[in-house]
Formats: sequence, structure tokens, C-alpha cells
Amino acid sequence: MADPQRYTFLIVDDEPDVLESLRHLFHRRYRVLTASSGTEALRLFDQEPIHVILSDQRMPGMTGDELLSQVRELHPDTIRLLFTGYADIQAVIKAVNQGGIFRYILKPWDVAELETIIGQGADQYNLLAERRRLIAELQTANTQLTHANQELAESDALKSAFLEVASHELNTPITVVQGMSELLKLVNPQRDEPERGIIEQLSESARQLARLVGTMLKLLSANDIRSPLHTIRVDLAARLRDVVVQVGPIVQARRLNLDVEIADDLGTFEIDLDKVRDAVINLLSNAIKFTPDGGQIFVKAWLDGPDDARIEVEDRGIGMDQKTLQHLFQPFFTEFDPSHHSTGDFGFGQRGMGLGLSLVKKFIEMHGGDIRVESTLGVGTKFTVQLPRQPRPKSDQSGRIE
Repeated sequence: MADPQRYTFLIVDDEPDVLESLRHLFHRRYRVLTASSGTEALRLFDQEPIHVILSDQRMPGMTGDELLSQVRELHPDTIRLLFTGYADIQAVIKAVNQGGIFRYILKPWDVAELETIIGQGADQYNLLAERRRLIAELQTANTQLTHANQELAESDALKSAFLEVASHELNTPITVVQGMSELLKLVNPQRDEPERGIIEQLSESARQLARLVGTMLKLLSANDIRSPLHTIRVDLAARLRDVVVQVGPIVQARRLNLDVEIADDLGTFEIDLDKVRDAVINLLSNAIKFTPDGGQIFVKAWLDGPDDARIEVEDRGIGMDQKTLQHLFQPFFTEFDPSHHSTGDFGFGQRGMGLGLSLVKKFIEMHGGDIRVESTLGVGTKFTVQLPRQPRPKSDQSGRIE
């Protein structure tokens, strides 16, 4: 029970001796008010909150059951008790039905019993007050939840519209690239070896991108990028060098300096090659986009202990502020209007659709790895990937986009 001194206890009786006796009995435990009539009692209710009221039944002008009935209507939170004698059983029934009394007390009263009943009344008030507080909190929480659901619905609608646009915007240029690369093979089958190599890289990259985009859009439309790892044993150093070769033509076109330090002793890793390759390509693509023409990019990979490789992609580009870093791996996060994105453009400062880095993070985490980023505005950015030699379980690898 809460501190009884919180409660105001009103005693109503037309006999002064009774009022004084009860006031003296309870004044140490409660703030006691007294009234000699129902009218006077109602005036006291207009002046301040009253938590518990004890009224005699037989009073001139207004009986106890009539008073408690009005109190119930005007001040329903107040706990109501009735003094009555054996002869007033009908009044008790009326008080229960109309006044909603908590308890009735027979005269003459037993002091210990009376103290217990008043204490129970105060406890009841406290319980009801707590119930009202919890209901109010629940209503507030429900309001907040409703608002959050509305925002989520708006977000889902936005993402659905985005996916519809993205499906067209991504698949159209991929189809063109695939068709043009195959056409180049047919137009001049006698090309020299370097040209044939470039065209084959172009064709393979287009096929790989088509697979990635198809899978990504299908999974995103279900609000889930969960996909089982299809692991194979690969020479990690060789596969990382393949990625570097794959972006080579873009690096040359932008006159970028690409410094590559991939250790020869990385050894064999059991990974989902498509996901790891896509992750590293995405990191390199970001470095290319945000490094001015003629700038510097670094790719490094080495063993960090016997069972982990560390892969770093660093640029001397435009960098990012701390606010951007906080949201960098969130799906659909980008600092531009997605309706004006640039499709397939690796020019300086050209931005994508805000999905790449979120997919990188998920793909690496699905292996049990980790990715970190450091950046300074105007200086550059460094992404560091920790990749285990074999997939390592983590507490949360659901892959759900939230």
C-alpha cells in the first residue's frame, strides 16, 4: 500500500461526537476532513480531491445512500463506504445498487475492524489509480504504435514504388550490355587477345550482374534478403585479384591510381564466391565513384590470424561526415533523391540507389564476418572487412532488411 498520508479521508455524520471520535482515530494516518451533512460534503468535493468517503446513512436532508449516489456520479474515483444499522438493510441495498459502495459498516463499529476497512478502501483507491495509469500508458503506447505502423506502411509503399522503378532501371541497361557484348563477339571474331579478354570480362560481368539484380529484387520484394550460402573452396588471393582486374577498365578510364597489395599466402577459403565477390566489387565501385579523376585507391588483403583474412578498400576521395557514417549501412540510405539516380555510371560523385552497402554488410555477416568503416570529410574513406576462412555462426544472421 502507498503512504496513507497521500489520501484525504472525508467523514460525514450529523453527530458531532461521532465526527470528533473518528477524526481523532484516523488523523495520524490520513488527512481527515469532516462534514455534518450531505450538502456540506459535496461542497468539500468542489474544493479538493477526496480519496475515501465514509458516510452515515441516517442524516437529515440527504441520506447516506443519496449522498454516495451523487458522489459516484460526480466523482467516480472516490472510494465510498456507508455507516448503517441493522434496521437499514434496504438502505444498504440501495447504496450498493445506486452508490456503488465499496463496503458498509454496521453500528456500533469495532475499532480494529473499522481501521482495517478504511485501510482496504485506501488500498483499493491506490489499485484503481494504478490501473488508470497503466491504461493511460497503454493508450499512449497504442497511439505511438499506430503512428509507427502508419510510417511503416508509408515506407513500404515507398519501397514498393522504388522496386518497380529499380526493376526497370536496372534490368534495361543490363540487357543492353549483355546484348552488345555478345554482338561485339560476332562482329569481329578475329580480335586480338587483349580485346577478346575485355569483351569476355564485360559479358561475364553483365551475366553476374543480371543474376545479382534478379535475386536482389526478388528477395527485397519479400522484405527479406535471406539466402543460403552456397560455399565452395577457393583461392582467396586469386579471386580478389580477379575482382581487381574486373574493375580495371573503369579505373583506367578515370585515370585512377590503384595500389594493390594482396598477400600470396591467404590460402583456401570456403565462401559463397558470388556474395564475397559482389561485396568487394561494391566497395571498389564506391571508392571509384567518390575519388576524383587521377586520385588514389588502395586494395589490401592479408591474414589476420590463422582463420581470418582482412580486406581493406581505401580511397583518397571526398570522405563522409559522422552523420552519414551513422546511417551508411541502412537499406535505401543515400544523400540524394532516388528518383534522380544515375544508372550504371562510375563517374566521380555519381550515386546509386542506397542498397549496395547494406547488401555488402549482410553478405559479409552471413559468413560470420564483420565490416567497419572509417572516414574523414575531404580526406577519404577506408572499409575494413574481416572474413573467416569458413562460415562462422553469429547470433543474428537473419539477413532481414528492417
